[in-house]
Amino acid sequence: MSKLGGYREGSGRSKSGYYNGIYCGSTYELCWVIYALDTGIEFDRFKGILRGNNISYVPDFLLKDGTTIIELKGYELKESVDRKTKLAESLGYTVVVLRKDNLKDVFAYVANKFGTKKFHTLYDGYKPKYQYNCSNCDAEILRDKQCKSATFCSRKCSMLYNRLIQVSSRTGTPSERAKEFYNKHRDRVLARRRELYLEKMAS
Repeated sequence: MSKLGGYREGSGRSKSGYYNGIYCGSTYELCWVIYALDTGIEFDRFKGILRGNNISYVPDFLLKDGTTIIELKGYELKESVDRKTKLAESLGYTVVVLRKDNLKDVFAYVANKFGTKKFHTLYDGYKPKYQYNCSNCDAEILRDKQCKSATFCSRKCSMLYNRLIQVSSRTGTPSERAKEFYNKHRDRVLARRRELYLEKMAS
């Protein structure tokens, strides 16, 4: 675990990583960094630790004016944040604390820019932890969490697969007839998936 002027990478419970080489301790920080870079806000990761009154405080970012701290907060209690803010202000800094409600426009900007709300997937070198195949059409599926049951790439695949199981169990459909039913609908699913892929690539 490396340090950035007192900031311990991965020390929190949020999803952390790098974006354009800039360390982000959470997806809140990630979205703000993306927005700041795109809108010309000049900043650096805060280097060092602020200490005083039995408090040790490692701010998130420092604007280029050298005095304005940008602090992104999710879970930390207001009382704790207020104590750190007062410490920073006593040392000549101005602290701008941004929480979820303050970041709605930032989240919307990033979601619109990349077409996803799974912001952790935007980190440099992101790779899902698990790879599966759709139980219906065999398409590749990438997941961050481990799946313990049948996995599907879409609701339609799930519906077709479950329909096949229901028909087979209700009528005692022979295996050959079940395969014919499966293959017929599999072609439709794959054709639709190709259409959606081409539409996405063209957009």
